[in-house]
Amino acid sequence: MNKKIVLLFAAACALFSLTAAETAAPAAKKTEAAVKAPAKAKKASAKKPAKKANVLPADGGMKASTTATPRFNPKAKKKNAWHKRYDTKLKQIAAYKNDVDMVWIGDSITHYWDTDALKNKRKFGGLATYNKYFSKYKVINLGYSGDRTQHALWMAAKSPYLNNIKPKMVMVMIGTNNISRNRATPAAAAAGVTKVVEALRARLPETRILLFGVFPREASVKHKYRQHIKDINAVISKLADDKNVFYCDITDKFLDKNGTLSRSIMPDLLHPNDAGYEIWAQAMMPYVEKFVGKK
Repeated sequence: MNKKIVLLFAAACALFSLTAAETAAPAAKKTEAAVKAPAKAKKASAKKPAKKANVLPADGGMKASTTATPRFNPKAKKKNAWHKRYDTKLKQIAAYKNDVDMVWIGDSITHYWDTDALKNKRKFGGLATYNKYFSKYKVINLGYSGDRTQHALWMAAKSPYLNNIKPKMVMVMIGTNNISRNRATPAAAAAGVTKVVEALRARLPETRILLFGVFPREASVKHKYRQHIKDINAVISKLADDKNVFYCDITDKFLDKNGTLSRSIMPDLLHPNDAGYEIWAQAMMPYVEKFVGKK
């Protein structure tokens, strides 16, 4: 074979081999990446910490539930929504010149008497009902979203709110957040409510206390929270002496004949809308008119 032809043939073969290698290289890289990708994903997944289950404290949450604790440090330099509400309530008391008709103590369910259900995306709140029944009274609403019995106990026993006022009535409804997320047993929650009532009696001996049973939550009568709440209410109902402490349980008024809690009363099956607050207001008013007076 002619030497020139042989050289041309060899060059063509080399060019073909180089082109094939270049074409195969990206495919090989893609295959390698595809093989490595699941391994990387698996490695990343392994690094993600597992979500911790809410574990009930060894003492059933008894110490926490019965120890007066402010939700946040009132003197903290960094302020949040709690501090803003805290300061607002102190200013409100000052504006009333310490002449207060009622104090309400509780969690978000009490807090949201201040909320307009028509402007709330979650559709709960009782501002319209509040204006209908209580706007003529001097009410200090110390309900704070998220509060538990230990926080209500701090309000009752140690907060400056009650230093220079003598309300005719204090309304209390607290405890549902204690049993949420395995924070405390019903017994611990009930013990916390008991401490709140005792602190109010000691600090405001001339004030009548209206204690409401913890409201029902969740739709089904079979839900564990329903039984927990029954257990709490069975204990705290005994705090009433019908002289200084009065107990009111309106559980049945929130439920249908089958014991189901409707979203038409509590849209998120925890917080009432105006229909729910209407039920509460109607239950409260006989006590308000008796101890505070008609206005």
